Amino acid sequence: MKKVKLNTMTKGSIANIEKEITNTALNLVNEKQAKFKDLVLTIKAEFGRFVYGKKSRGREIQVSDCFTAGYYSSIYFSVNYLNGEEFHDGEEGDQGYFIDHLDIWICVSNNLVSKKGYLIAFENESDLRRMFI
Repeated sequence: MKKVKLNTMTKGSIANIEKEITNTALNLVNEKQAKFKDLVLTIKAEFGRFVYGKKSRGREIQVSDCFTAGYYSSIYFSVNYLNGEEFHDGEEGDQGYFIDHLDIWICVSNNLVSKKGYLIAFENESDLRRMFI
């Protein structure tokens, strides 16, 4: 990930990047389904936004929260059996077995005053494709 000065980004640009990477990742997952099908599995990808690992204060996290320390957005990958039976590691409420994630944007606080942002390091779709191989 590359460090980004928060005053060089807008919330809209982060939302656009999140959307672009999510769409590309979903397309790549669809392309890779055949390999999982041979194993009688299906791969799933889901985009998520969180603040400190949770949906805070009982509401869904929005892109408007992206400059809040502890905010992060990622794509999460999991697998299930083709017949719909859940394939998981025993965690209650699992929707498949978590296999990996791809961080898109992270906002952290070094101290009480300053915040830093980190953005996935990619220039184009081929860079993102290499992350999936």
